[in-house]
Amino acid sequence: MLWLAVLFLLMGPVVIGFGIREAALQRRLRHEGIRTEGLVVRHRRKSSSEGGHTTFAVVNFVDAQGGPHEFQAQSSGVKGLPVGGQAPVLYLPGAPKTARLDISSKRVGHLVASSVGGIAFMAIAIWMLSTDR
Repeated sequence: MLWLAVLFLLMGPVVIGFGIREAALQRRLRHEGIRTEGLVVRHRRKSSSEGGHTTFAVVNFVDAQGGPHEFQAQSSGVKGLPVGGQAPVLYLPGAPKTARLDISSKRVGHLVASSVGGIAFMAIAIWMLSTDR
Protein backbone atom coordinates (compact mmCIF):
# COMPACT_ATOMS: atom_id res chain seq x y z
CA MET A 1 0.00 0.00 0.00
CA LEU A 2 3.02 2.27 0.13
CA TRP A 3 2.74 2.76 -3.64
CA LEU A 4 -0.83 4.03 -3.22
CA ALA A 5 0.22 6.54 -0.58
CA VAL A 6 3.04 7.77 -2.82
CA LEU A 7 0.64 8.02 -5.76
CA PHE A 8 -1.80 10.10 -3.69
CA LEU A 9 1.06 12.25 -2.42
CA LEU A 10 2.12 12.98 -6.01
CA MET A 11 -1.43 13.52 -7.28
CA GLY A 12 -2.23 16.18 -4.69
CA PRO A 13 0.16 18.85 -5.99
CA VAL A 14 -0.74 18.01 -9.59
CA VAL A 15 -4.44 18.59 -8.95
CA ILE A 16 -3.67 21.79 -7.03
CA GLY A 17 -1.42 22.86 -9.93
CA PHE A 18 -4.32 22.49 -12.36
CA GLY A 19 -6.38 24.67 -10.02
CA ILE A 20 -3.64 27.33 -9.90
CA ARG A 21 -3.36 27.25 -13.71
CA GLU A 22 -7.14 27.70 -14.02
CA ALA A 23 -7.09 30.54 -11.46
CA ALA A 24 -4.38 32.33 -13.49
CA LEU A 25 -6.41 31.89 -16.69
CA GLN A 26 -9.55 33.19 -14.99
CA ARG A 27 -7.65 36.23 -13.74
CA ARG A 28 -6.46 36.94 -17.29
CA LEU A 29 -9.99 36.45 -18.58
CA ARG A 30 -11.36 39.00 -16.08
CA HIS A 31 -8.73 41.59 -17.07
CA GLU A 32 -8.21 40.94 -20.78
CA GLY A 33 -11.14 38.78 -21.84
CA ILE A 34 -13.77 39.47 -24.44
CA ARG A 35 -17.35 39.03 -23.30
CA THR A 36 -19.97 37.65 -25.65
CA GLU A 37 -23.22 35.73 -25.53
CA GLY A 38 -23.27 32.05 -26.32
CA LEU A 39 -26.08 29.61 -26.93
CA VAL A 40 -26.49 26.36 -25.01
CA VAL A 41 -26.86 23.76 -27.77
CA ARG A 42 -27.05 20.59 -25.68
CA HIS A 43 -26.21 19.00 -22.37
CA ARG A 44 -23.55 16.32 -22.24
CA ARG A 45 -23.97 13.59 -19.64
CA LYS A 46 -20.99 11.77 -18.23
CA SER A 47 -21.64 8.55 -16.31
CA SER A 48 -19.84 7.89 -13.05
CA SER A 49 -18.63 4.57 -11.72
CA GLU A 50 -21.27 4.70 -8.97
CA GLY A 51 -24.08 4.60 -11.52
CA GLY A 52 -24.91 8.29 -11.37
CA HIS A 53 -24.13 10.95 -13.91
CA THR A 54 -22.85 14.49 -14.23
CA THR A 55 -24.21 16.97 -16.76
CA PHE A 56 -22.23 19.67 -18.58
CA ALA A 57 -23.54 22.46 -20.81
CA VAL A 58 -22.18 22.62 -24.37
CA VAL A 59 -22.13 26.21 -25.64
CA ASN A 60 -21.73 27.71 -29.12
CA PHE A 61 -20.48 31.27 -29.55
CA VAL A 62 -19.09 33.54 -32.25
CA ASP A 63 -15.73 35.27 -31.64
CA ALA A 64 -14.92 38.91 -32.46
CA GLN A 65 -13.76 37.90 -35.96
CA GLY A 66 -17.06 36.13 -36.68
CA GLY A 67 -15.72 32.58 -36.29
CA PRO A 68 -18.02 29.98 -34.72
CA HIS A 69 -16.78 27.99 -31.72
CA GLU A 70 -18.12 25.38 -29.33
CA PHE A 71 -16.96 24.39 -25.86
CA GLN A 72 -18.09 22.29 -22.94
CA ALA A 73 -18.44 24.00 -19.58
CA GLN A 74 -15.62 23.16 -17.16
CA SER A 75 -17.99 22.68 -14.23
CA SER A 76 -20.92 20.34 -14.01
CA GLY A 77 -24.47 21.39 -13.54
CA VAL A 78 -26.85 23.05 -15.92
CA LYS A 79 -29.10 24.94 -13.54
CA GLY A 80 -30.14 28.12 -15.31
CA LEU A 81 -28.60 26.92 -18.59
CA PRO A 82 -31.43 25.33 -20.58
CA VAL A 83 -30.85 24.09 -24.12
CA GLY A 84 -31.59 27.01 -26.43
CA GLY A 85 -30.87 29.51 -23.66
CA GLN A 86 -28.26 32.24 -23.62
CA ALA A 87 -25.00 31.77 -21.73
CA PRO A 88 -22.45 34.51 -20.97
CA VAL A 89 -19.03 33.61 -22.41
CA LEU A 90 -15.59 35.05 -21.74
CA TYR A 91 -12.47 34.25 -23.82
CA LEU A 92 -9.01 35.71 -24.45
CA PRO A 93 -8.49 37.78 -27.62
CA GLY A 94 -7.18 35.55 -30.40
CA ALA A 95 -7.64 32.43 -28.26
CA PRO A 96 -11.29 31.29 -28.38
CA LYS A 97 -10.26 27.88 -27.00
CA THR A 98 -9.84 29.61 -23.62
CA ALA A 99 -13.62 30.21 -23.48
CA ARG A 100 -15.31 29.79 -20.14
CA LEU A 101 -18.80 30.49 -18.87
CA ASP A 102 -18.88 33.97 -17.38
CA ILE A 103 -20.85 32.87 -14.32
CA SER A 104 -19.14 33.47 -10.98
CA SER A 105 -20.52 30.32 -9.32
CA LYS A 106 -19.08 28.17 -12.15
CA ARG A 107 -15.69 29.89 -11.93
CA VAL A 108 -15.44 29.57 -8.16
CA GLY A 109 -16.79 26.01 -8.10
CA HIS A 110 -14.06 24.72 -10.40
CA LEU A 111 -11.31 26.34 -8.33
CA VAL A 112 -12.71 25.09 -5.03
CA ALA A 113 -13.09 21.55 -6.37
CA SER A 114 -9.48 21.35 -7.56
CA SER A 115 -8.13 22.82 -4.32
CA VAL A 116 -10.17 20.54 -2.09
CA GLY A 117 -9.38 17.53 -4.26
CA GLY A 118 -5.63 18.17 -4.15
CA ILE A 119 -5.62 18.75 -0.41
CA ALA A 120 -7.69 15.58 0.11
CA PHE A 121 -5.21 13.48 -1.90
CA MET A 122 -2.31 14.79 0.17
CA ALA A 123 -4.17 14.37 3.47
CA ILE A 124 -5.06 10.76 2.65
CA ALA A 125 -1.44 10.05 1.64
CA ILE A 126 -0.11 11.54 4.88
CA TRP A 127 -2.65 9.55 6.90
CA MET A 128 -1.69 6.33 5.07
CA LEU A 129 2.01 6.94 5.62
CA SER A 130 1.61 7.89 9.27
CA THR A 131 -0.52 4.81 10.09
CA ASP A 132 1.55 2.37 7.99
CA ARG A 133 -1.42 1.52 5.77
